[in-house]
Amino acid sequence: MSDGLFAAFDIGLVFALALGLAIWQLIVLRRGIRRDRAEAAARAEASQPPEQP
Repeated sequence: MSDGLFAAFDIGLVFALALGLAIWQLIVLRRGIRRDRAEAAARAEASQPPEQP
C-alpha cells in the first residue's frame, strides 16, 4: 500500500469514528428529549382535576 493511500485510509478511519460517535450522541439526545416530553405530558395529565359532568 502506498504512503498516500495509507494516509487517506487512516484519516478516513478517524473521520468515520468521529461521525459515528456524533450520530450516536444525536440518537441518545433525541431519545432523552422524547422521554422527557412523554414524562411531562404524563405529569400534566395526572395533575389535571377530573372533569365533572
